[in-house]
Amino acid sequence: MNSHKDDILLELDTIKISINPRIGASITSLMIRNQMDKWAPVLRTMPPESGSASDAGSFVMLPWTNRIKDAQFNDQGDTHQLKSNCTDDSAIHGVGRDLPWTITDRSPISARLVLDSRKLDPDSINCPYQFGAIARYEIGIDRVEIELSVTNLDTRPIPAGCGHHPYFHRHLFSDADQLQVQMEVSGRYPAEGCIPTADPIDDEICNSLRKGNPIGNPGLDDVFSGFTGIATLDWPQSNVSMRMQCSENLGHIVIYTPTTDSGDPDEFVCIEPVSMVNDGFNRFDAGHHETGVVMLEPNQSMRTRMTLSFSTCD
Repeated sequence: MNSHKDDILLELDTIKISINPRIGASITSLMIRNQMDKWAPVLRTMPPESGSASDAGSFVMLPWTNRIKDAQFNDQGDTHQLKSNCTDDSAIHGVGRDLPWTITDRSPISARLVLDSRKLDPDSINCPYQFGAIARYEIGIDRVEIELSVTNLDTRPIPAGCGHHPYFHRHLFSDADQLQVQMEVSGRYPAEGCIPTADPIDDEICNSLRKGNPIGNPGLDDVFSGFTGIATLDWPQSNVSMRMQCSENLGHIVIYTPTTDSGDPDEFVCIEPVSMVNDGFNRFDAGHHETGVVMLEPNQSMRTRMTLSFSTCD
């Protein structure tokens, strides 16, 4: 289990997770142990030499998720120009992952971290609003529980959203694993460059997800609507099943299935529960209020929860 010197390690006999407060409260490693006394990483393990949350096993996204087209959004008559941090000129994945968080309390199995943008250099924060956030991690014998909230610390209402960006291994204890992903979704957003162009449409990809087929190599980087908050990931050859259960306000999900330079499936698949659709701020401002974007009044918070529970396959 590679780690940074400042990682927080939460550990039990069957599960262990490390979180780095300096690197956006990101998960740098998550491992489980099977009945044969072997450990396997569930999430991508962050290289110890990296200081970028982009290399983490999972990072938080707030106060928005995924992309803002051209790094610009409109809100209540104001236009806000952000700094682009992606090759497609978008502002991607919010700013929480890029900032240092503070540990407020911890135990051998839990840790709470907080972020207050007012206490940081304004030039380091690619966001026009003042906001706060809390991330709490706790492990049980067969699970990881993550509470994530975002709070309006500004003097005016602000649009907000949050979510998680985990990189799951396609293979756990067996190289023969064919990862199966099952969830209820109602539609996939037509998109250009990951920016939605119309309302979601039910299609064959949605149907495959509902059936729980092997994820395969569909070349996805898409956002789905109607996520009911429960997704199941099965690694049959490893005899491991994981149930992702999310709070109701994480009502969208992004699925990213990257490929290698040769076109083969990458080892990692991203299953990202989020509160809002890609480019949600602009869609919300244009009158599309099914986006999941929440308008927070000053001092108001949006609280979310995600639990990853592990068991053997049925």
